[in-house]
Amino acid sequence: MAERMIRIFDVDVDALDYVFDYNAVQTDALRARSYDNVSLEDLRRIALWKLDRVVDVSESLLAQLRALAGAEGLTADSEQSRQVLDALVACDGVGYPMASAFLKFVRPDVYPIIDVRAYRALTGTRLRYNQYSTDLYLKYVARVAEIARRCRMPLAAVDEQLYCYDKAHNGSIDA
Repeated sequence: MAERMIRIFDVDVDALDYVFDYNAVQTDALRARSYDNVSLEDLRRIALWKLDRVVDVSESLLAQLRALAGAEGLTADSEQSRQVLDALVACDGVGYPMASAFLKFVRPDVYPIIDVRAYRALTGTRLRYNQYSTDLYLKYVARVAEIARRCRMPLAAVDEQLYCYDKAHNGSIDA
């Protein structure tokens, strides 16, 4: 069977002008919330939005997420960010895609969601569950941030646009 060609997003050639309609009602509701006082219920809503999964995190981790929400000059590669990401991934039912979804809604200006479609649009390869790592996520964040700068888009829109780009150009993720 011939391997299917994957089209990779090229910031110099391709446009990111898609309508992101994934769980539109829930997405709008999640975006409208403030996460300064993030709660376990907030994370459960995001988990259900992302994967129809219930998660559990400690009160101390919720406090760390609240601190991220208000942190000045926060970067994705800061020690604070790394600690929270690693703690989220250590929770039952949370992997890097889910952890990055939590972080995106808490701080959409700092963290994009890492998703198999968006990753494939950037690299041409399908990311497998056992390939995720903090370093891989931070490299992904840097690439998404560069696209945001070059396309003059909010960081929060780029991962969604790459998801749509992949869906429009590359078909099923299982193929």
